[in-house]
Amino acid sequence: YRDTIIEQCEQGVDYFTVHAGVLLRYIPLTANRLTGIVSRGGSILAKWCLSHHQENFLYTHFRELCEIMRAYDVSFSLGDGLRPGSIADANDEAQFGELKTQGELTRIAWEYDVQVMNEGPGHVPMHLIRENMEKQLEWCSEAPFYTLGPLTTDVAPGYDHITSAIGAAMIGWYGTAMLCYVTPKEHLGLPNRDDVKTGVIAYKIAAHAADLAKGHPRARAWDDALSKARFDFRWQDQFNLAMDPVTARAYHDETLPADGAKVAHFCSMCGPKFCSMELTQQVRKMAQSGMEEKSAEFRKAGEIYVKP
Repeated sequence: YRDTIIEQCEQGVDYFTVHAGVLLRYIPLTANRLTGIVSRGGSILAKWCLSHHQENFLYTHFRELCEIMRAYDVSFSLGDGLRPGSIADANDEAQFGELKTQGELTRIAWEYDVQVMNEGPGHVPMHLIRENMEKQLEWCSEAPFYTLGPLTTDVAPGYDHITSAIGAAMIGWYGTAMLCYVTPKEHLGLPNRDDVKTGVIAYKIAAHAADLAKGHPRARAWDDALSKARFDFRWQDQFNLAMDPVTARAYHDETLPADGAKVAHFCSMCGPKFCSMELTQQVRKMAQSGMEEKSAEFRKAGEIYVKP
């Protein structure tokens, strides 16, 4: 293992995911889990610990790993080897035990001036997400946290880019540093190019929603610019400002492909007679016209303020 680490450091690797927090004493805590250990690295190390009746060698040799990381200027990603793989297992003793150990290892790495980020869950229902973020900040001394979602429900295979983006938006709002995207193929198979695009777009939306909730500078300016283009029926601007301009334009063209439709004051949802934004503009014009008529009437009378 040590030789492989050094070999890959010399090849230019920027960081390693190391499941050093999967300790021997935590493994029995997963025995009654609904889905056990779902991390590939975590399950491999759990089997190694039990097969050899020894503590995780990545934990016992962590300082030696730190020396290697420092020598090659490589960072740690402390893997979440005991993350919950189902809603039923969220925030259990095994998960939080490892999280505390991640904090211990984070501070050891900092002693060697090695940068660290902590990997997080996983499958966590919405009402338990905040606790994950609060405990990570406390136990890991505010080291950067990155999360795999979390997925907020287990019932939507094929749509887990959505179930996880919900959790990603929430934990992003609460303070996570990075979001690890999930594709529609999660739990089902290896993603293809389109799956990757769908997952990335879902997570760009989640990240932006979190930025808005946190009041991030300039985040709302994007929303306001697109909303103004939408209200003004500047379709090309609306497409170009969209998170995914290609898809936005393609959806519009499915029903209104003509060039003239790109300046029309309606879309195919409400049609030309019942577009709410067009009707709103008409109402505003009517109100303005009425105000101008009334103003002219007062001026003609010669008195702005008339006694009753």
